[in-house]
Amino acid sequence: MGRLLVKILVLVALIWGAWWYIATGKLQSSLNAWLDDRRDEGWQAEVRGMNRAGFPLRIGAAVDGLTLDDPETQSSLLVPQVTLFTPIYWPGHATVRLPAEPVTLTTPQGILTLTTDGAKAALRLNPGTSLQLEAMRGQAANVKLDLVEGRLLSLENLTASVQQTADPQIYDIDLIGSGFAPGSMIREALRLPIAWPDAFEALLADVTVSFDRPWDRSALEDNRPQFRMIRIDRMEASWADLRVSLTADLQVAEGGVPSGKLKVQAQNWQRMLDLATASGALSPQMRPQIESGITLLSGLSGNSDTLDLDITIEDGRMRMGFIPLGNAPRLILR
Repeated sequence: MGRLLVKILVLVALIWGAWWYIATGKLQSSLNAWLDDRRDEGWQAEVRGMNRAGFPLRIGAAVDGLTLDDPETQSSLLVPQVTLFTPIYWPGHATVRLPAEPVTLTTPQGILTLTTDGAKAALRLNPGTSLQLEAMRGQAANVKLDLVEGRLLSLENLTASVQQTADPQIYDIDLIGSGFAPGSMIREALRLPIAWPDAFEALLADVTVSFDRPWDRSALEDNRPQFRMIRIDRMEASWADLRVSLTADLQVAEGGVPSGKLKVQAQNWQRMLDLATASGALSPQMRPQIESGITLLSGLSGNSDTLDLDITIEDGRMRMGFIPLGNAPRLILR
């Protein structure tokens, strides 16, 4: 009886191992087919190596030296290693991991380097050939963004989540960052005092976004879904004695033209003017006029240290009450 049980277990292990080998081979074939499709579109898409991973409970592939070069945008991405895992029961529940090695993005504007202690994103895709995004949750620690000229920013921890709603074109997006610190480039540009805190006390966002179609595989292979509605229930950043919060309800027409309302609240706005003047963003000659207008506006809210602004956007043009503020930026995903 014991020998029979051992033989059965060995047979099951062999069948399981063979099935896992075939399944990981299919995953590698799918990744290679995707790279071939990019090459057919004129991209340069290369990998240094691709190995099976995840045995025995996960189907996975470890891709080394991934390079993507898009001649249309003159941009390239270099990822030293990316690992993709899916559970046995459903390949649409995928986990993507990046190593603690720099990821480099090169654009006509410059070279951006991302370094983390290891970033992870869990993807949940709806069944079907379109691989529609159902949910995504990403985490990263000790995030650093650098340009050739110096550090841009860093974060101790970053958590982001995206959840599809009952309407497949609408997604709830949440972002929480701790230890967010502007790098030397930003600090020098703002001419911040040496004693100014390195990191933000809070950085968070709670946003609902509607697109013209759901996010699926076509977003990578074709054009990106475009905004149709953006509702910001809460967006907040606190840094030293400064605090800025934002809420918004915007509709976005064809061509990325927004319409709707923004509400901005800024605490200790005088200090913000000090920073803007010191950095050169606001000239000393213009400051008295700007400060006089803001003082009047803040007085209307009942607190001279807090600025409450209600901004209306109509067909892409912004105004505050009857005061025109110019054109709003076009909201287009390239």
